[in-house]
Amino acid sequence: MLARACFLPILSLSHIYANGFKIQEQSLNATALSSAYIAGARGADASYYNPANMGFSNDWGENKSEFELATSLINIPGFNFDVATTNQGLYSKTTLEFTDSMKGVIQGVDKILPGLKLGDLMKPIILEHSTPDSQIVTGGTGDTALAVPKMFYKSRTMHGVTFGGSFVASSGLAMQWAGKGGEFLQDVFIMMVEASPSVSWTINDRLSFGFGYRVMYAMGSFNNVVYVPLDEGGTGIQLDKEQIKDLSKHPEALQALIPESIKNGLIGGILSNDALANILKQFGLDLKVENCQSANSLECVNWGALMGDVVSEKTNLFGTSKVYQKSEGKDLSTGFRLAASLRVFDNGMASVVYNSPVKFDMKGKVEATTYVGGAMGNVLTIADLNIAVQMPEILTLAYAHEFFNKRLRLEGVYERTFWSRGFKFNVSPDFANAKYQGLSGLVALPDVFNSETLKNMVGIANFGVVSNMGAGWRDTNTFRIGATYKTPFIRLMASAAYDAAPSAQDKIGIPDSDGFMVGCGAKVNLRGFDLGLAGSWTYKQSMSSLYHSGGLGGLFIYTASLGYRW
Repeated sequence: MLARACFLPILSLSHIYANGFKIQEQSLNATALSSAYIAGARGADASYYNPANMGFSNDWGENKSEFELATSLINIPGFNFDVATTNQGLYSKTTLEFTDSMKGVIQGVDKILPGLKLGDLMKPIILEHSTPDSQIVTGGTGDTALAVPKMFYKSRTMHGVTFGGSFVASSGLAMQWAGKGGEFLQDVFIMMVEASPSVSWTINDRLSFGFGYRVMYAMGSFNNVVYVPLDEGGTGIQLDKEQIKDLSKHPEALQALIPESIKNGLIGGILSNDALANILKQFGLDLKVENCQSANSLECVNWGALMGDVVSEKTNLFGTSKVYQKSEGKDLSTGFRLAASLRVFDNGMASVVYNSPVKFDMKGKVEATTYVGGAMGNVLTIADLNIAVQMPEILTLAYAHEFFNKRLRLEGVYERTFWSRGFKFNVSPDFANAKYQGLSGLVALPDVFNSETLKNMVGIANFGVVSNMGAGWRDTNTFRIGATYKTPFIRLMASAAYDAAPSAQDKIGIPDSDGFMVGCGAKVNLRGFDLGLAGSWTYKQSMSSLYHSGGLGGLFIYTASLGYRW
């Protein structure tokens, strides 16, 4: 039941890439300007944000080779949230079909000893395996802090041609989630790094075209709990005659299938053990020994003899089954970046940048423990895993204009992310060649539940309900504005931005909502060296999403950089 829950982690990956966890602010300039840094991109980090601009002079008025090393500290303050539970509880209904002769025996015992309620064996046996949670559950996470290094380079422009490159961590997260509400993520680590060589061709210092080749490596590991719903109307597990015959060899396991009404009747001291033994023996239901001395009659009944006359057994499961899973995957993929910039008169610059979609075919493994409990027990599934994911294409339009003898530059950026295009998740666990192992209860009896039976058992979940967690995503708009004040010795920057969340707000996912961002920073010119500090603060109103934490969530980025020009 329910190895298919391994589909869930990749939903987490794409939520993390979205909105609040998409690390768009890579360089110091972009951090200070909330990524309103496209048409106004200059210097080494233009190789990442707008390779077309590498051919224009930098903000110090130079045509030089440049290298920049930056480190960002990413901080996500801890928060708590409430969400509707997905745990509906789990119960089973078992039906035993006896031989005609055994039916007569059971009916005969019922007439003589009605208090034993042995006839309840011929009724559906209902057992509760787990109880549902309350309608609303609470989750949370502690403070998260990550240090992320990155590098940027561009060459001197010669004959209109400029070469560059960047190495950044374009997306990532490492968080531990707690509480019932945080079970679906619990422990998450995601890393996505990008190396991008680039080139630009600049014509008459007026028009420039740029191209970047993106080589991206993604990896992730996830430990999480999901409650996977069973098919509507219950799911059946059928044992054949041979399996039932083998099952009768395990009387200690069979006790778990006996209704409580019968157990209570045996314990209740209706007759002495000897008297009970003599009566049952008349019907062929022998005790284990001639004179059982146990104070608990349950230990004296030969359940194996009783169940040996069962000709069929069917168990139906209802509700949701708890699945704890550990999964991981990784892949290397490529994409591209196209850019063009046009100088408008002397003080304006218009730019367009297109980032292609990037498809990942992540290979890994999943280990899923399905908790059925009760008489059935738990099942471990180990399978190879293939996860296909597509990062979205992004189109960015920007215009920057300079005032006061080019000392002040204002820039506006419009960014469109096409989340709705193409597939988002395509997960292919290799169930055909997976390893299935019973961990406890009846499923741990290898002579009864073979690999094929367990394989059928873990494939009965209606995972379609869980996979819908990625449905309903929409294309999003991001609006950014930035201001830069320049002198020959210093740059001062400030910004604001609005970033929409792509996920439907009435769907389960990482707590997310639209983000509002502000940033500021400064960079100092010291004889060919650049030293800078910047900060970016993103705030989210949780009340607009399915998860309500009451207050503002946040994503804070602090960046320091050292650059050199020669």
